[in-house]
Amino acid sequence: MKTLVDILTPLLPKAKPEYLQALREGDALLNAYELNTPLRLAHFLAQMLHETGGLSVLRENMNYSAPRLSQIFGVGQHSAAITPAQAAALAGHPEAIAERVYGLGNAHKARELGNTEAGDGFRFRGNGLLQTTGRGNHRRMGDACGVDFETHPEWVTAPAHALKPALAEWREGKLNALSDKNDMRAITRAINGGYNGLAERKAWFARLWPLLQSSDQAAWQRADTDDDSRCLQQALNDLGANPKLKVDGRYGPATTRAVRAFQQAAHIKADGIAGPVTRAAIKLRLATLR
Repeated sequence: MKTLVDILTPLLPKAKPEYLQALREGDALLNAYELNTPLRLAHFLAQMLHETGGLSVLRENMNYSAPRLSQIFGVGQHSAAITPAQAAALAGHPEAIAERVYGLGNAHKARELGNTEAGDGFRFRGNGLLQTTGRGNHRRMGDACGVDFETHPEWVTAPAHALKPALAEWREGKLNALSDKNDMRAITRAINGGYNGLAERKAWFARLWPLLQSSDQAAWQRADTDDDSRCLQQALNDLGANPKLKVDGRYGPATTRAVRAFQQAAHIKADGIAGPVTRAAIKLRLATLR
């Protein structure tokens, strides 16, 4: 019988041995956190693989060029608001970049991350399977796991502990329940604070799903029914969805097509995802009809 590492290794040619060892020895932890269904495991792994570049990144690489600094952390892009002149001076100096972006050189972000001392920006830069960032988050994950990650941030990537902060964050966000609904968008927002890398996270999931389950069912067919999806389907039917949707509470291809058709008609970005803007437009259109 293939192990999880046997399944993953062909997909991950640059995987760090620390991560592979953590997964090889992690069955008890995964079971303790109830990652015990194909949907839950596929969503958890898809997020980890995106955050770590296919398990190839242990710590966030802060060695940015000037153009990349402006693109990611520049004015209008990030709270650091790095100017072109600052980017030119910082380029190629990882510790200085981290301090400017995450540390005391960016007071707003430092408060948000709990970085209180000089050097915290670099010391507590993105770390481990879900790229835990900031002194405060290292402390919080350490408290949740019973491991002193604040004093020893290097332990976040040690094989004995690497899964623990990721699983603690997963439980804290109640992400098993969102996995059961196959809600990649909501999971990504819980982990990322937005939807950065959503397409790549979906791509990882698509590669993992057929390897982690024995049937030919699509992920949406295995998902739990969801009242929000049921209400959405009924609303789209009320607005004339063609063909009419089955109101089954599962957000599958037919629902995606109906959402996209509505978005096109309403002149909204047609991505097939019923986010807040789309749902507000549906509600307004229904109110107009009624």
